[in-house]
Amino acid sequence: MRIALERLLISAGIHVRTFASTRHFLEAKVPLDGACIISDVKMHGMTGLELQRKLRADGARVFFIFVTAYDTDEARSEAKQAGAIAYFRKPVDDMALLDAIEWASSRMEKKA
Repeated sequence: MRIALERLLISAGIHVRTFASTRHFLEAKVPLDGACIISDVKMHGMTGLELQRKLRADGARVFFIFVTAYDTDEARSEAKQAGAIAYFRKPVDDMALLDAIEWASSRMEKKA
């Protein structure tokens, strides 16, 4: 899924960095201000929802989009309450995902 999303985003002209896990992501110390993070809800180690909470608590100004096969009302509600801009079930519609990223990008430009 990660490779397919990476290819989709690159083909749309979007700069992408992918990580195999939240641990790898956090170890990379990627500049986050204005980043749009696409994450699954359920992952090994730290979940996507835990990552979202951690980055928000750390003061990171990031946009979160969740794409998951583990959809629950609770996870969807938690993600949205924490500020996720979109929440999709797998398989995600490519255009809907690209539209969500475009919306996040326009919000970033307004804040800049």
